[in-house]
Amino acid sequence: WGEMKVLLINPAWVGFRSGAKRYHRAWPPLDLLTAAGLLRRHGHEPHLLDLRARPVPRETVQAAASAADLVVLQSTPLDRWQCPDLDWPRLVGLALELPREKLVLAGAHGTLHPELFLKETGARALIRGEPEVPLAELAQAGGDPRGLAGLSYLDGGRALHEPDQVPVDLDALPPPAYDLVDLSLYRYELLGDRLALLETARGCPFSCSFCLKVMYGPGRRTKNLARVLEEIEEVVGRRGARHVYFIDLEFTLNRPFVLDLCRALISMNLDFAWCCQSRADTVDPDLLALMKAAGCRLVHFGVETGSPRLLEATRKKITLDQVLAAVRWCRQLGLATACFFLFGLPGETAADRRATVRLARRLNPAYASFHIAAPYPGTELGRPAPGSEPFPACLEDEHNLVSLAAQARRAFLSFYLRPGYVLARLQEGTLRDKLDRLRLFWEFIR
Repeated sequence: WGEMKVLLINPAWVGFRSGAKRYHRAWPPLDLLTAAGLLRRHGHEPHLLDLRARPVPRETVQAAASAADLVVLQSTPLDRWQCPDLDWPRLVGLALELPREKLVLAGAHGTLHPELFLKETGARALIRGEPEVPLAELAQAGGDPRGLAGLSYLDGGRALHEPDQVPVDLDALPPPAYDLVDLSLYRYELLGDRLALLETARGCPFSCSFCLKVMYGPGRRTKNLARVLEEIEEVVGRRGARHVYFIDLEFTLNRPFVLDLCRALISMNLDFAWCCQSRADTVDPDLLALMKAAGCRLVHFGVETGSPRLLEATRKKITLDQVLAAVRWCRQLGLATACFFLFGLPGETAADRRATVRLARRLNPAYASFHIAAPYPGTELGRPAPGSEPFPACLEDEHNLVSLAAQARRAFLSFYLRPGYVLARLQEGTLRDKLDRLRLFWEFIR
């Protein structure tokens, strides 16, 4: 087969399903950019439509699809692999506007329910799990999915599933094709503009009851340090990124690697700031101090709940004392923190939710997020979910979605409308930063 023109689409997912809000930031679709690099390596021609960052009329999307040999609709770019949108009919609606004989679905939704999405959309093929290698192999095969690991497809109306793919060696992937996007379109209201996403590792060895890891595969894989530095030099030194989010599930899990990375960044003396997400039990004052010296400005922590009983039940294997210490160390060093909390865990009571809000106020991070625990299929939390809904928004046999949504809204108001918090945030950042944060707050309480 010769060169194929491959259109990669990152959908906008405008709007929210009631009670199941997901805020869709315009962040670079890292896995699609990496897939584009791999397609180029094999002699194909990728094009990217990032509808989250730059919405275009339906006619423009359809014209681009008509000119392509394959059209890839990605439901969950890498920043959404573990928390996909629950409003899956929107994805089906967009897919039905595309030529089904060219259509390839990718992302967590189809990985979890391949037969459902193949039959709802009539797509030519569906990629289960990491998209990069199966997509390149599909292009090499001229769009024929038969015999390709990680692919599912319809044959006479019956869904067929090839064997699962082997998790990709991250060092074997090319650098993400950041030339396909305009970095001026991407920003993070808690960090800044000209945002690039990079990864140093994929996966996580822990088994939290609520975390969806089906896209990552088992275990954790780390990139070679030299490769990570090469990608940083590319996006910062050549593409002009001012901010980088290392999107690893647990950035500080490999302490020696992070130490080496930070020392290298200090010696490179590149002008950019970065953030990461981490476990509270894998940071310490010395590590955090070196991270700050290397340009880190923000650390995300999954706290989940203020109830020690519920926290233990999630099997996250951290304690509230560890959370309090980690956030305190960050504050002492001048590192901003973002903390994430869940409502609607199994066995949760109103008193547990009040304890969660009290903990959030005590931690007092720069940003706190209160969301409803979605029982994603394939997670421990998702196993007891009743009914036929493919992506239920809460544990419907135990909690009421409307009530949980109202309580989450009150938690946002309780945290963000404190006079001291408001005054502190008004003294930070540019006018654009303040407006972005106000817009984010409004999205979650409206």
